[in-house]
Order: sequence, then C-alpha cells, then structure tokens
Amino acid sequence: MEEPIVAVVGAGYWGKNIVRNFHSIGNLGYICDGNEILRAGFAEQYPQAKFCTNYNDILENKNIQAVALATPAISHYEMAKQALLNGKHVFVEKPLALTTKDAEHLIGLARKQ
Repeated sequence: MEEPIVAVVGAGYWGKNIVRNFHSIGNLGYICDGNEILRAGFAEQYPQAKFCTNYNDILENKNIQAVALATPAISHYEMAKQALLNGKHVFVEKPLALTTKDAEHLIGLARKQ
C-alpha cells in the first residue's frame, strides 16, 4: 500500500515540529507557508519536499491525500472544512476550532466524507 502524501500548512512555531515528524515517518510531501526565510531553511533540510505559498494549490492537488494544519487557530475551521470538502484527510494542531459548534460541524463533515 502506498504511503499517504501529506502537506503541512504553516511551518512556523508548531508547524516545524509537524514537518519534522511527517518527514521522519516518510510521509512529508509538501510544505505550504508564505514565509520565504522559513521555506529556504526547509528546502535545505528537506530537499525532497515540494513547496508552495497558496493553500488552494494544496487543495487542488490530487496527489496530496492529507493536510496537517499548523496555522493560527482562527483559520483552523475554514481551512479544515475546505480540505475535507476536497477529499483530504485532515490533522489540525489544537484547537480544532474556536467554538464547539464549529468543531462539531468539522467532526460531522469528516464522518460524512
């Protein structure tokens, strides 16, 4: 069985740890972050990874099976919802969402998808 290709979105404070962990298990495919300095450092450290700055590129890429979100908490709900609606498996660095209602909606959507 082919290992899933994971895109880590947000490679800053917590994201760098998620990048490292997905790399260590052989699933890191993409890093999506707008910070040029971070991308340059990761390009040296993880030369096999592909890079982008636009989240829509991740959503539209059919080769990416899973998304790990390590972005500011305020963006988690919308970004996770978009990923689920695009058929991706989703990992969200805590918190899942800022409200219980939004978290419950994401859980229901994940079960449905």
